[in-house]
Amino acid sequence: GRVWPLTMDYHQGLGYIASLLLLLFDEETAFRMLLRIGRDDKYSPGYWHAAPDAYVRDAMVYARLAEEREPEVAALLQQACLVPEAYASKWLIGLCVHVLPFRALFDYVEAFLEHGHAFLFRFSLALLRRTKEKLLAFKPTDVNLILEVLRLDQCQYGDELEAESGWFSSLVAEAKEVELEAEQLQALRAEEAERLAEKQRRIREREAQMAAEESDDEIVFSDEEDD
Repeated sequence: GRVWPLTMDYHQGLGYIASLLLLLFDEETAFRMLLRIGRDDKYSPGYWHAAPDAYVRDAMVYARLAEEREPEVAALLQQACLVPEAYASKWLIGLCVHVLPFRALFDYVEAFLEHGHAFLFRFSLALLRRTKEKLLAFKPTDVNLILEVLRLDQCQYGDELEAESGWFSSLVAEAKEVELEAEQLQALRAEEAERLAEKQRRIREREAQMAAEESDDEIVFSDEEDD
């Protein structure tokens, strides 16, 4: 409730992060951390909006990186008609709060707080690399199964969730080592922001055109009777 008067916006991802922070810190500290994450360019400003354009932009950036680093997986996702914003919110907006085991989750959040949004992209690429074999075993029509893997749904990770496996903790550790130049990330963000703005402009133009056509097609009834 304290965040709303300052942001005047809300996304359910904010609730996930707030709940985690309140388990670990006092209310004042959690409040200040939420504001920092939601405002500082190092982290993810704009993600916790009802219309999170910043998240959509970064999901598009992730897709570009996937095409470069894991082209076979990217091709599968394109054939399956899966847009990144349909599943990447688990890692980007929600910081994996409700998909990672606690030990791996704490490592994930710690890495995010240390490295900022760059770590989110590193984790995305590490996840694709780690699940590549499993993903490529699917057909493009196996949309639900592909989504389950990408969203880290428990039904796809039975053995990996065993405490002694350390699968998720090692995944987070691998993500920290993924090479990703800040300059490349900045350039991709600028490019995808322009693409998104142009896409939204075309949508608004089309909506205005459809509204005008609908208005022209309306039947106007007159109260006057013919003589």
